[in-house]
Amino acid sequence: MKKFKQNMKKTGFGLRLLGLGLCVAILLTCSMSAFSSLHAKKKPDFTSYTKLLFQEQLAGDTIGLHYTLAHPEDYGITSHDISLGCLDESNILSTRLSCENIRSMCESFDYDKLSTDDKLTYDILSYTLDQNLEGCNYYYYEEPLNPINGIQAELPVLMAEYTFREASDINDYLMLLEKVPEYFLQIQDFEEKKASKGLFMPTFAADNIISQISSLLDDPSFSCLRETFPGKLETVPGLTEEKQQAYVQAHETRINEYLVPAYGALRDTLTRLRDTSENEGGLCHFPEGSSYYAYLVKNTTASARGVSELDELIAEKRQENISELRELIQNNPYILSSMTNVKLSWKTPEEMLEHLKKTMTSDFPEAPDNTYAVKTVEPAMQSFLSPAFYLTAPMDDPNDNNIYINPIHQRTDMELFTTLAHEGYPGHLYETISSYEQDFSPLRHILGFGGYTEGWATYVEMQSYYYAGLDEKVARALQLNAAATLSLYASIDIGIHEQGWSREVVQEFLSDYGITSKETADHVYELVVETPANYLKYYVGYLEFSELKEAAKERYGDEYSDKAFHQALLAIGPAPFAIIDKYLPLVITGYLHDSSRA
Repeated sequence: MKKFKQNMKKTGFGLRLLGLGLCVAILLTCSMSAFSSLHAKKKPDFTSYTKLLFQEQLAGDTIGLHYTLAHPEDYGITSHDISLGCLDESNILSTRLSCENIRSMCESFDYDKLSTDDKLTYDILSYTLDQNLEGCNYYYYEEPLNPINGIQAELPVLMAEYTFREASDINDYLMLLEKVPEYFLQIQDFEEKKASKGLFMPTFAADNIISQISSLLDDPSFSCLRETFPGKLETVPGLTEEKQQAYVQAHETRINEYLVPAYGALRDTLTRLRDTSENEGGLCHFPEGSSYYAYLVKNTTASARGVSELDELIAEKRQENISELRELIQNNPYILSSMTNVKLSWKTPEEMLEHLKKTMTSDFPEAPDNTYAVKTVEPAMQSFLSPAFYLTAPMDDPNDNNIYINPIHQRTDMELFTTLAHEGYPGHLYETISSYEQDFSPLRHILGFGGYTEGWATYVEMQSYYYAGLDEKVARALQLNAAATLSLYASIDIGIHEQGWSREVVQEFLSDYGITSKETADHVYELVVETPANYLKYYVGYLEFSELKEAAKERYGDEYSDKAFHQALLAIGPAPFAIIDKYLPLVITGYLHDSSRA
């Protein structure tokens, strides 16, 4: 299922923190047909094979297909199943077989004869297959539901934003609504089995989801869908008013007969299972929880560093940030008051985004000239959605960009500015559209890496403080403060899930940094328990990009430029950081020489 890139809920630290984000779109549900069909045909070259994998994967994922391609037929996809996915236990075996078959096929190609671009795709695909196979060992440790970016929270947003380009899209949309009860029954069965194995979610997590579902079912239920549907019909060519009214009635029927009962049944199941929880804390308290967490950290961050190494690096960087911040304030007493009284001249999100788009060109390649819209989260969803998120545009329609702002979260000018840098320019929107400008294999656009995408958005958000027209020392102080704050969440994530920190330990840890509210500590504890490793993708991804930059500066000396470095990263695109490190020297040299001539 296609997901969106977003920021985490505000937690009460007094600063907006970065959020959870994009689900890694990997080949967990590959069908066997991509492999078996090859036996009846001449073996393709590697490029053609990856295109076939791309077609097969999207043909079985309706929402993923719709959000990835505006015109699937242009990519050889002329028919597709209407499906929300599969959580049946048999999926474990099919995933293993698919991954092994794909690996066997890949190994039949002569790696040394591949082009550099194909070698990059090959390395990324091999990494993905390894991760998928390891993930099969922890099937019931996965959790499809959570209050922030669980299926039950994201599905209404994805359906509300489901674009109608032609009548067939409306029919697919209505059929997807009919599939929700069947899909949710699979989720309910999955949660039942988790409970029978002692792996059910903490009671407070179940209560949060139950409350969230109740909010969606409040009268009028699913108002976000009811309100957006008629307007989307008006954009479909040739649709008469009579036909539009028929579709509106069909939509009402499906909400009432499929969506409402499905969410109600899910709520009932969670209510019944809420008291079966055997673990109200971190993953390490489960039998295989520590090994699962190690896998999850690697899969989430795309970093090659182990959990212990990351824990030490995070603490080290936080201390460096705090020491520099303390020294900066001591030497420049005006900074402290300036940090809390930032006023910007740009007031609307659009003004801020256009300023960022222009100012970033000193450090980044010029942004592609694509359109975007800034929208407000529907009232019914404001209480549980994050402060902001970006819905990715289809790769063949890069003008369909949407940034959502959640008005329930109050922001200072500076917080809104950096949020928009994270979501827009030079963040998610810019990185996504720039990737479409590259000549990547289509397959790469569905092999996502959260540590790269959220790490990039965090890295550029930190850079955006210097684009706000502030005194440079004030900008540096704000950036150091933001990085140090985010590092606290990263340390807590590892502390809870790998070291077994309790609520009391989390409160003690935060109090060492001047955060003494028990309510805040409890909120952070529960948020991290509900979403293991998600904070790490932001902070660890940010650190990995920062480390790559420092290594490039040291290697290239006076030749180095930020713009060339960023050009090279975008040319490589989303990938595990070890693979980026491997290919960066091959890519950056040409950009450095171009920059030197400029």
